[in-house]
Amino acid sequence: MKLIELLPNFISELQIVCEQLGRHDLTRQFSTVELTANTYDADTRVAQLRLRPGRAIVKPADAPAAKEPPPANEDVLLRHRYGVRVHTDNHGRMQRMTIAEGTEIAEVLGRYSALRL
Repeated sequence: MKLIELLPNFISELQIVCEQLGRHDLTRQFSTVELTANTYDADTRVAQLRLRPGRAIVKPADAPAAKEPPPANEDVLLRHRYGVRVHTDNHGRMQRMTIAEGTEIAEVLGRYSALRL
């Protein structure tokens, strides 16, 4: 299921942060990325979300003219009240998100037990 469908307000806030950082590649990915699994550590209050690229098909006419490919194997800190870090793979695609104050996010995702590890 798309992360933006599960956490619309949270993802909208993160998209704004990405735009402010000039990370349009991450902003676009937040619209389509899918949640595959999530974990929560109650002792540290850290939530981990495993992600996979969305299945949205981008038509060549709609694709932005990229001057350079997105940075690969990144660990991007997004300044958010929950303390969010996004990890990308060797192609610049989001693969994992760590939320330092993830209690609220874990509670929301807890309703979607099929996504729990």
